[in-house]
Amino acid sequence: MNNISREDLVLLLTKKATEKDVDIPGIMGRKALQKSFYFLNQHYDFFTFKWHDYGPFSGELQQITKDLVSNGNITLKEIQTKKQDAVINHMTFSDDNNPYFSEEDIPKEIHSRMNQVLTLVLGRTPRELELLASVHYWAKKEQFALDSYSPEYIHNKLTELKPDAGFTMPNVIQAIETLEHFDYLHPEISE
Repeated sequence: MNNISREDLVLLLTKKATEKDVDIPGIMGRKALQKSFYFLNQHYDFFTFKWHDYGPFSGELQQITKDLVSNGNITLKEIQTKKQDAVINHMTFSDDNNPYFSEEDIPKEIHSRMNQVLTLVLGRTPRELELLASVHYWAKKEQFALDSYSPEYIHNKLTELKPDAGFTMPNVIQAIETLEHFDYLHPEISE
């Protein structure tokens, strides 16, 4: 898998999202792309993620995405949101500008994982994605240290680091349940 470029991985995820039968196909914003790859990264080590303002973030992924948009491989369209002066950068795969891109070169296992990630991510708001990835990030940190995680620890951490986000304990519990349902969190590490 080392011979697959990270650019091709970004293109493949964007292509898969563009081909999905949903209201607005594609990746709805840079945050959605970041969180998609954050969850994909739980199975692979494609990018380095660190804590940032809106949860786990990869500078490498951001630069690759900018380059792909700049080269026309990914089409970017600004969509106005309900918030004043806020836009979502809607990203779609450009068939015309990717004549040499081949999905067949990417292992089926990665295709399958990407489909799972898109099932988790597509249709969720940027706030929901930020919450899911942030809860996962801090749950894994606590679980690494203590072999378990607690909603209280995660909620306290998010309140400390992101006091203006307004994430409530019910939000955190719901996010944990969603992550457990999609098999991204497991309550205890097996001995």
